[in-house]
Amino acid sequence: MKNISQKSWFSLSIKNNNSINLDFLYFKFYKYLIGTTELNGKYIFYFDSSNIKIVKKILDLKLKEFHFEIKNLKYENWHKKYQENFQIIDINHKLKIVPDWYDIDYNHDIDYIRIVPGMAFGTGHHETTQLIIKSLLDIIKPGFKILDLGAGSGILSIAALKFGASYVKAIEYDQDCEENFIENMILNNIKSNYSLEINDVLLNKDFSYDLVVANINKNVILDLLPIIYKYKKNKFKIILSGLLLNDEKVVVKLLSKLDFKVLNTVKMGEWLCLIVE
Repeated sequence: MKNISQKSWFSLSIKNNNSINLDFLYFKFYKYLIGTTELNGKYIFYFDSSNIKIVKKILDLKLKEFHFEIKNLKYENWHKKYQENFQIIDINHKLKIVPDWYDIDYNHDIDYIRIVPGMAFGTGHHETTQLIIKSLLDIIKPGFKILDLGAGSGILSIAALKFGASYVKAIEYDQDCEENFIENMILNNIKSNYSLEINDVLLNKDFSYDLVVANINKNVILDLLPIIYKYKKNKFKIILSGLLLNDEKVVVKLLSKLDFKVLNTVKMGEWLCLIVE
């Protein structure tokens, strides 16, 4: 595995306007996509540089009508940018998400999640991450066992453990996230009570947990829900995000078909989070 400082990525950005069908773009990219964010009126899609040929082929064959800006990214470029522009994220009056270089004042009654920025989508700035963390605050009880699907930087696993979970199993498809995940665990003084599996979340058949968290995208979630239904042995809650507002109808329809009950729906910007049982 490459050291993160030796890796490179590229991004596709497109201006946010009413004519852009994000769901359609996700469908075209999701097999190769490693993250997204929305910044300064643009939707930005991130990919590992090893996939640039296949992504460009998709652009040429299927997305000619869209005008994307392509940028090559290296660790030093975006890490420096984050040091200059990183904004502290206030989840509530007792919890903040901060970067690894932030000077924490331990004299205040505030807890912190510290993150080494691996990429924009792993820092807590994305709406879906904040929606899930706020939902975790309301749902987790001491001793809960959590399954974190699409774990990425580990930010949701860290939040779950800080909120009282006794154990978190994290599954992440992208092996290049492993180093960043473990680094963030160490940074937050978490040395045990978790495991990380590098694998496709759709291959998991063990759902013997108190809470399942999936911050992925609509297409994977639609494939995931029947698997959860097939292999679940007990009643538990599920937090689903990575969903756009216009994904709600099709996801809720499948949930109903599988006899899941939507307990709550929360929204932020263009994004949606469903609490399910």
